[in-house]
Formats: sequence, structure tokens, C-alpha cells
Amino acid sequence: MNAEAKEFFAKLLTTGKLSVPDNIPLVLGADETALLHEPSKLIESRATRVYIGGGVRVMKGVYIGDGQSSSVQGLKKIDSGTLTLTTKTLVFTGSMESRVVSIKDIVSVEPLPDGIEVTTGKKAKRQIYSLHNPVIWTMLVRYAAEGKLSANVTKPVDSSADILFNCPHCDQHLSVEQRGAGSAVNCPNCNEQIEIPQDSTRPPPLPQSTSRLPNN
Repeated sequence: MNAEAKEFFAKLLTTGKLSVPDNIPLVLGADETALLHEPSKLIESRATRVYIGGGVRVMKGVYIGDGQSSSVQGLKKIDSGTLTLTTKTLVFTGSMESRVVSIKDIVSVEPLPDGIEVTTGKKAKRQIYSLHNPVIWTMLVRYAAEGKLSANVTKPVDSSADILFNCPHCDQHLSVEQRGAGSAVNCPNCNEQIEIPQDSTRPPPLPQSTSRLPNN
């Protein structure tokens, strides 16, 4: 599973493309694209009433004798269908039930041995979806929630792959691919000649404050 996920993301970082079927059961917005789609089962937490003791039930919730009831939370399969991840939503489409979760409402997503568990700020119940490779789904949902995927660019932002530093003349934030290490280039902001360091000398900046150096 981890090996498959590693190969998947290595290909994604190289090509910036995902192969998603065209016949997904969703109407996508102009600025939205599908990322993943596969068969799934929806599982949710449901309360079950358990009766214990030797009493006799005379009506709902009422016993004669020493019997009593209590509510126990348990996981229950709700429906079978498909799960689709887009750059905007996570959508389960089943034969009887459907769930639509906005990416911006997702609080956490965790991998399970055979699925993912999604927690949102608007729904108290745990939502569990069975999937072939939970690692891939978990990482892509997190990328989408963090705004690292878009309709035009489906390539995750991998800041560790770039050398990040500031121009020694004008202090402009700069980034360049690792293969540019040691090269002499002109700063795109002040046009002074600088040498690209071997390693990053600062943490990743905000995207709007970064200029990218061309590779010669």
C-alpha cells in the first residue's frame, strides 16, 4: 500500500496529472476538477440500544424488575456506492444515501487499514469510507484542503524540492530547482548577479511573495 502510494505521488510530482474517469456521477464547476474516483462503502457511527438484566419490558424504555437499557455507539454500514474527490468537495454517491462534504469544512482525515475517516466541523458523526488505498486518498484530501491542488494545476506543492533563499542584494524571496545549485544567475527583482546556494537558507515563503528563477 505504501509502495503504491509512493509510486503514485512520484508520478504526480513529475507529470502534474491524474487519470480520472470521465463518467463520474457529478456536475463539476468551471474551476473544479476530479482527482480520485472509485467504488466505496459508507460507514457511520450509530447508536444501538442494548437491554440487560432480568426485567420484563412492558413498553419502550420501561421495565418491570431489575432490567435496564443503555445506548451503545457502534459503526454501521450505511450504503455502497462510489467516492469522488474533487478540488472542491468529497462526494459519496450511493444507491440510497449520499454525502457531500466541502473540502474547506474538513477538519481532519486519517487513514485506516481499509479506508479513511473524515471529520468535519459541521457533522458530529464520524464518516468512514472503505477504499483500495487509504494512504493515497488521505494525502490528496489533505493537499486539497490545504489549497495545494487546483483545476489547472494538480501538482502538489513540494517546497522541499526547491532551494529557498533571499537575494543578498535586495532580500527578495527566491526559489529554484535543486539542479540549479551553485549556478550564477541574475536576480529577477534587482538584476544583480547572485550565486544559488547548495541548500535552502529560509523556510517556504507565502506563494505571492516568491519569484521563481529560470533554469539555464
